[in-house]
Amino acid sequence: GTIDGMRVEVKTISPEKASDHVLVKSQGNFEKLLIIRIDRHFQFQGKLIDRSQLSGGAGKYLKGRLP
Repeated sequence: GTIDGMRVEVKTISPEKASDHVLVKSQGNFEKLLIIRIDRHFQFQGKLIDRSQLSGGAGKYLKGRLP
């Protein structure tokens, strides 16, 4: 999708997943990453991250995480 004209990749972290890390393909066509965490009480937490702030730039995947 897009936010303010920028292409955004959305990743969801389900209540079953213990980690706050997500992986996205480095060849993906996006400028920002939106990470949404859903807890077991269906409370949502999100963070919008610029692609340049993701780690793992030389590999097949980029890594992002919620603080």
